This record gives sequence, C-alpha cells and structure tokens, in this order.
Amino acid sequence: MQQLDNSQSSNRYSYCKNSPLVYVDPDGQNPIIIAMAFSALLNMAIQGASGNLHSAGDYFMAAGIGAISGAAGGIAGQAIAGVLGTAVSFGGSVANGALIGASGGFVGGVIGGSGNAWMNGSNFGQGLISGIGAGGIGVLGGALVGGITGGLQYQRDCSLFRKGCLELGVSEEGSVPATDKFLSDAQKAWFKGAPMKNVKEFTVENVPEKHLTGKYGLVTNNAFAKTLPLGVGDEFSGRSVVYFNKDLAFSSAKQLFFTIGHELVHVSQFAAIANELISLIHDVDFNAMSEFHAYSYQNSLGGLELNSLPCDVVTSLAAKFPLYFDCLNYSNFKWTSTASFVYPF
Repeated sequence: MQQLDNSQSSNRYSYCKNSPLVYVDPDGQNPIIIAMAFSALLNMAIQGASGNLHSAGDYFMAAGIGAISGAAGGIAGQAIAGVLGTAVSFGGSVANGALIGASGGFVGGVIGGSGNAWMNGSNFGQGLISGIGAGGIGVLGGALVGGITGGLQYQRDCSLFRKGCLELGVSEEGSVPATDKFLSDAQKAWFKGAPMKNVKEFTVENVPEKHLTGKYGLVTNNAFAKTLPLGVGDEFSGRSVVYFNKDLAFSSAKQLFFTIGHELVHVSQFAAIANELISLIHDVDFNAMSEFHAYSYQNSLGGLELNSLPCDVVTSLAAKFPLYFDCLNYSNFKWTSTASFVYPF
C-alpha cells in the first residue's frame, strides 16, 4: 500500500459560526419545526378552551398564529445561543439556558399574544398591549424551563466525558500515559462506535522517524497528531494510519479526547472516499476542507481554543467541491452522533 502524507498543523481550521453549510439535521428533529408544531397545537387548545374558536377558519388561524409564534421564539432563542456560546460551568449553563428561554419566550409571547388579541377583535394598540403582557409571562416561563434544561444538559454532557475518565482511571486535566494501550483504551471509552476497522495503525509508540522530525513531522510542525490515508494504485484504499505526538496529545485527558475525535473524523473521511483518486490529497483546498470538518467536530465537542475559518472561504470550498464537501461532513458519520457532546471546558 502507498502511504500519503496529509500533514496537519494545529489550530488552522475550525467551526464557521452560524454557517448553514455546517448546521445540518441528520435525524430530522428540526427544533424550529418542532416548536412550530407544538405551539400551533397549544394555541388551538388554549383558544378552543377559551371559547374563541367557532369555525374551521378560526382553528386554522389559531394554528397559524401559534406556528409563527413558535418559529419566532425558536429563532430568537437560537440567535441568543449563538451569541452566548458554550458555558464553562454549571452556573453558566443554567444562566445561558435561562437567557435563551427568556428571549424565545418573550418574542414568541409578544407575537402569539398580539396575534390572538387581533384575531379576537382587539384594535392595534390593544393587541400590542396584550402581546407585551404575554411576552412578560413568556420571559418568566422560558427562563425557568431554559435554566432547568441548561443545568440538566450540563450534567448529562459532563457525565459522558467524566465516565470515560473514571473508566480509564485518570483525572480530566492531568497528563495521561503516552502508550498505545492507553490510546486504544481511551478510544474505546470515548468513541466506541468509531470505524477502527479502517485503521491499520493507531499509535504513539511506533511513529516512524520521518513522521516525527521530517519536513512534515509531528514534532517539526508542532502538531498533536496526523492521519495518513493508504492507497492502492492511484486510488484511496479507505484505510488510514494515525500517528500521535506524545509530547502534545497526551498533555491532558481533555487534549487527548479532542485529538482522537479530530483524527477519527479524518479516518472516516478517507473511508468515505475509498476508490477516489489519491491525487486529491495534493490539493491544498481539498485538505483545507477536510481540516475544516475535522475542526468543526472538535469544536462541537467543546474545543473553544480554535480560530474560525471565514465563512466566505467555507462557501468557496463548498462551491469547488460540492460532492466532497457534504460527503466529508462529520455529521454524516454515525459514530459522531453517539460521541458528539459539548463538554464545557
């Protein structure tokens, strides 16, 4: 097999904030659609119980007002979530959840309250007053529910990483053994569903010297790890080797967790393009696209130290490689959904 050098330097590519090219919905559970459906049904039920619905048209109007209210509240909540970013403590998660819930509750309440009032014959001013009142109630209810949800999510997210650390017998922040056994154990603890059948070597102890100190070596380029695709003839074979830098990747359980996740995305990417021409690996833009998706996944796990690749650059990569861009997206790999949680470091 031919081994191809796909060199990686640290902190080059990362998550592109608010990019529709990255945010996908692989399981069909779109939160905005869910909010619209729930709000439509809820508003019909409330208006019906209040005696305000007398015809099919009234039901449709109530459902429409509820759907618009739910969509607006959901969008407002997502906008605030994007500004706040990932919380770094339990209190921060509760506060973030409360702010997100309050913002969504206010916007949805104003729109729903005003729409219902106008539907029932109020004039413009009266409708606005009703909407503001409903928005105030929405703030309180949204903040309460959002805060509780944020706290529960924090505990659930933390438990996944911490459970792995307990299983491995290491602390979260302390250095960990730079051995192949620990590396294998860590992969099994944190990324159980990863496609290890596509990995020929997964090592820190047996890294060839040229991949340590050569021109594209780990030490030379101050890189945590690198994944090299294996080729058969002029095509990708679908298998890879993964080499780790013992001086950087094992500095803490947190860092090793990020590094393993990043490299496993590359493993899945090279498996996904098996039988494609290996000459792709020599295209700088192709490598940038590959790194973008790997760092996007690392960022989704809580790797907040990375810089963002400008969204216009991401758009240009998607335009240049329309099929590969989607194919290499980390969300297409099933194992990332079982391990993709935000650990708030």
